[in-house]
Amino acid sequence: MKKEYSKIPFDYITVKTTKSRIEKGLLAIPVSLIDMFPINSKKIYLINENGEEETKIFTPYNSSSRECRIGGLKDFYQKNQINDGDELVIQLLDDGKYKLISENVFKKHVLNFEEKFETSDNKIEADRQIEIIKRITNSSKEYILRSEFVRLANKEILERKIDEIQQVKSREKVPISLRIILLNLYHGKCQISGFTFTMKNGKPYFDIHHIDPLKGNHLKNLLVVSPNVHAQFTFANSEHYFDDEGWLRKVKFNEDTFSVFQINDDLPKFFEKEIHY
Repeated sequence: MKKEYSKIPFDYITVKTTKSRIEKGLLAIPVSLIDMFPINSKKIYLINENGEEETKIFTPYNSSSRECRIGGLKDFYQKNQINDGDELVIQLLDDGKYKLISENVFKKHVLNFEEKFETSDNKIEADRQIEIIKRITNSSKEYILRSEFVRLANKEILERKIDEIQQVKSREKVPISLRIILLNLYHGKCQISGFTFTMKNGKPYFDIHHIDPLKGNHLKNLLVVSPNVHAQFTFANSEHYFDDEGWLRKVKFNEDTFSVFQINDDLPKFFEKEIHY
């Protein structure tokens, strides 16, 4: 088993296939993954990439074959054009079933729905994309939003767009995807004062402030703030202090200096995939 940096913002496990096993329609489970599987021979249920359930025969390591493996995968290999050395993503689902999917398909689906989440026009659409990513990655909503924060924080900061509608210029609004991420990770609490309050609808109130009003909707340029702090950014004399990676760490309003809480300090810098042979 070895670990590599994941090219998508998720930790996941793969099993590398071999030509001899593909020809026999078998998937050999490495010893390093034995704890994921039953200790006795039994039928197991695999969920394919379309969400369809298939019953397969599982042979444990203590059998006469001395190999922990899943049989009956010839159709799966042919349908997904699996070749020698390809990797399969394997997940243990909450109900004791297993999900098996080609790594290429897995990454393609994750990247596709991440983009759809990022460009969602409304909360309903954004929540729908999150639910799809949850099913694909077998992850919680919290995990997905934290990983999306890491992914989007590593993108280039662009200039903020300005739309002109009937001769009236309007600055680009914060996308719903970023609002959902910021709400769930900061829970509506101001990054400077820690203050929020609960609205009549039961949700925490917060504003989103653009540190540089000319720059776009990048996580390094956005702050969750209370109305009072937002007003100070707008009307008080202020000085900004950034770290080497471009995150705002301190702000000075008139004569008072305040620390800025950044959630990225609690998030992983990178994600890993485990490759099992």
